[in-house]
Amino acid sequence: MRADIFNELACQDRPASAYDIAESLSARRGKRVAPNSVYRILDLFVANNLANRIESANAYLVNTHPGCRHDCIFVICDDCGSARHLDDDRVTGALRQAGQGAGFANIRPVVELRGLCGDCAA
Repeated sequence: MRADIFNELACQDRPASAYDIAESLSARRGKRVAPNSVYRILDLFVANNLANRIESANAYLVNTHPGCRHDCIFVICDDCGSARHLDDDRVTGALRQAGQGAGFANIRPVVELRGLCGDCAA
């Protein structure tokens, strides 16, 4: 099941929800796959840096550089839904410092920028 979910996620051209993946797998397998099972496996992928979660869309995408432990900054197209990530430790580092300055610990920056991708803006 984990391999099937990972393969399904890897085939997506934009972030996919657990419901999208469950629906696609159900159709392919010919039997219902429960979204809550997919959520558990996606959470495992995120915990092991194999996938990233787009918080604002409650959707996931394969982490294209799983050996890297940066806090990703996601840019998401409001028109086509495509997403990609950027690594900028200056931005996420400043956010961590601000949170620590406010007395917080174990800070996990979540940065998402919304707009139009180059194709949709043209």
